[in-house]
Amino acid sequence: MEKRQLRWISGLLSVLLVFLLALPSFAAQETDEALTAAAQTQEEPPTESEAEPTTEPSTEPATEPAHKHTFGAWTLTRRATNKKNGQLRRTCSVCGEAQTKAIPRIAGAKLNRTEKTYSGKPLTTGVTVTDQAGKKLREGRDYKLQFRNNKNVGVAEVVITGIGNYKCRVTRSFRILPRSTKFTKALASVTKVILRWKPVETQADGYQIQYGPDATFKTGAKTLTVKGASTAYQVLSGLRRNAVCAVRIRTLRTVNGRTFASGWSPAKTLTTMTAGAHTIDGQLPKSARVKSAYFDDAVFVGDSISEGLKFYEAANDKLGKAQFLTAVSLSATNALWNVSDRSKHPRLNGQKMKLEQSVPLTGAKKVYIMLGMNDITSVGVDRSAANFETLCGKILAAAPNAQLYVQSVTPRANVQAADIGVLNNASITRYNQKLAALCLKHGWYFVNVAEDLFDSSGYLKTAYCSDPNGMGMHFTFSGCAAWVDYLYTHTA
Repeated sequence: MEKRQLRWISGLLSVLLVFLLALPSFAAQETDEALTAAAQTQEEPPTESEAEPTTEPSTEPATEPAHKHTFGAWTLTRRATNKKNGQLRRTCSVCGEAQTKAIPRIAGAKLNRTEKTYSGKPLTTGVTVTDQAGKKLREGRDYKLQFRNNKNVGVAEVVITGIGNYKCRVTRSFRILPRSTKFTKALASVTKVILRWKPVETQADGYQIQYGPDATFKTGAKTLTVKGASTAYQVLSGLRRNAVCAVRIRTLRTVNGRTFASGWSPAKTLTTMTAGAHTIDGQLPKSARVKSAYFDDAVFVGDSISEGLKFYEAANDKLGKAQFLTAVSLSATNALWNVSDRSKHPRLNGQKMKLEQSVPLTGAKKVYIMLGMNDITSVGVDRSAANFETLCGKILAAAPNAQLYVQSVTPRANVQAADIGVLNNASITRYNQKLAALCLKHGWYFVNVAEDLFDSSGYLKTAYCSDPNGMGMHFTFSGCAAWVDYLYTHTA
């Protein structure tokens, strides 16, 4: 029994020993197979179908639609204002999915013109309306315009109302200014400047004149307001002699307490005169020499002194087609009297008539008048000037389109009787100064023909006097030639 047990145990141990000896080779073989499999994995990765998923399958819908959207037209759901954006919306007719799009709000409304000039008709101006994106909106599609108070001088309004995709109501304004004017004449005397301009009688109240030492009007400039739309004449006084004076003008209109002004006219630059021994302030300055045709539409009115000019003209033909209404002993005083056989009224076509009747019949546009020599002796300087003013007023009332050129009374020669009594050169000079003042007052032109007729002693030059041993006041042809030469170079 013991032998058999020992043999069984010995056999079991042998089997166990064989197993233990075989175990390392099995492990090495398994290791080699694992390494071979790994190498094969690196060289040939499995295909996408063979690879095992690394995450769970997604339950979200696919990003691509299952169908192609069919959207309808954009419809307006909210109109844009000047404060908020608007909105457009559309939907897919298949699935009902909706899309929205913003309409940028209105950012600004600007007028293309902020000032217009009165024309007598309703005035408009363009408008530029933009949204917040900088896009220009279109009139008639996006907005409409309404103009108010847009005809007369003042403030006109533009009401901008949104339409279509826009909802707004914005008001902008622009100014309507009066028409501008400009100087038709600007003449400089000694300390005065005489100004004329074309009146603006519609939608105007008056004018503003600016004058100064240069055309910039920045230093030393003064401003003068002239009332009345029909006013067309002004005299600037108190200027320095032989000095530069620049002038410009604009039109004014007051509406509801607010003044509207046109643009300034182009500036005119003048130089005041240097006074001579016989210069009278307010007289016409020297001008460029004109041609004889300048006097084609002129008529000369006067007494026996002007009769001498008439005889000279008949012999020399220097004054174009000028006409004459002259008579011996005619004065501003007796010209106001009624016509009679004994009256001194001039004749026109052989018939006596008052000057306010005869002057218009000549069709003259320029009336050169010299009266006073016979008045001073009879009624004195002041009364003579008053009668002259009355007579000229009557003539111009009958011939409103005529311009008056008042000629100074000429001096007397140095004769025995020349300075005896009232009619002397001193009284003649005072009378001429009054005539110059009347011209400045009424807008007439004062032509100081006497200026170049004096000698160094203050008398009419002897060569110019045809009656030096008598009245000492009538002219030779050489005197008339000097007179005419002055007229040629002193025009307005």
